[in-house]
Amino acid sequence: MLSFVIRILAMSILYAEWQFVCSRIEDRLMWLRTHPALTPPLVAQRLLVSAEDWRHGCHSGFDVRAIIRAGVHRLISFRREGASTIEQQIVRVVTNRFERKWRRKVREILLASLVASRFPKSATPALYLAIGYYGWRMNNYLQACRRLGLCPNDMSLDDAAALVARLKYPEPRIPPPRRLAQISSRKEYLKRLYGQHLLDGKYLHLGVEKHGEAISRRGELKEALEYVS
Repeated sequence: MLSFVIRILAMSILYAEWQFVCSRIEDRLMWLRTHPALTPPLVAQRLLVSAEDWRHGCHSGFDVRAIIRAGVHRLISFRREGASTIEQQIVRVVTNRFERKWRRKVREILLASLVASRFPKSATPALYLAIGYYGWRMNNYLQACRRLGLCPNDMSLDDAAALVARLKYPEPRIPPPRRLAQISSRKEYLKRLYGQHLLDGKYLHLGVEKHGEAISRRGELKEALEYVS
């Protein structure tokens, strides 16, 4: 009921902006569909869900639980905690609005609810990976793959985790040791989450790997599951 009300409100006050956001997303998804060799692999999409929005398959573009949790932590410990969903982050990048103001956040939530109702959940992780910022000269997924020497549609669990880690800790031109340590620590954390979330069924809404892909990643899956055994 809440998500329905939010969508109605969004369409009534943000119609023009929604048309722009929707058009940009449709264009990018069409590009991904026509360039499968350059589309982020499923392992990277799963890691993104673990990293940024592990309730991705359950909410309607905004996560009420995450918002409440972040608000409580802010009030009690004065610690800023993220509560943005993948859909919200897509809206943020597409609209190029990053200011830390509550009005921007409300607008982002409204538009994200429309994104979740218009586009399938299985499509948005690949979309955000494609347009996300990873660091210096890594303004999107293909630039990041090129700079890091990765194959866009075929990555090991380790490489995919290192890439997704840079969404939280973008790599500067000359990264200091502290930033490299943050990326490394985040990578290992995501690999542990991957094994746990795979067992918990957090990735079911993303679909399954093709037979050949599943076989090639069997050793990496065993490694990830060892973290949670």
